[in-house]
Amino acid sequence: TGLVIALSGIGCLRQDRVTVTISVPQMKSMECSKRITDALAIPEIDFAIPDTTTRTIAVTYDSKTLALKNVEFLISGAGFDANDTPANPEARAALPEGCR
Repeated sequence: TGLVIALSGIGCLRQDRVTVTISVPQMKSMECSKRITDALAIPEIDFAIPDTTTRTIAVTYDSKTLALKNVEFLISGAGFDANDTPANPEARAALPEGCR
């Protein structure tokens, strides 16, 4: 019985990693992408790979502790639109001219 209980607890610790591609129209340069990847540097996010050509960022994260909307809000908080989530106006105003 103890073994069954111990093994059933392992499933609760399992993490589900997902990768999504987020549209970030203002990500025009490496300077902009650096600001976004810095905003996404949290433990629940494994990777954030920007593509300034397509103005998207591929993000791999733990979907058990973070939702896509949370990732979008992190990007928004850095001053950038993320999919349909608009940028925080104050953060956008603080960005360098080339990232607005």
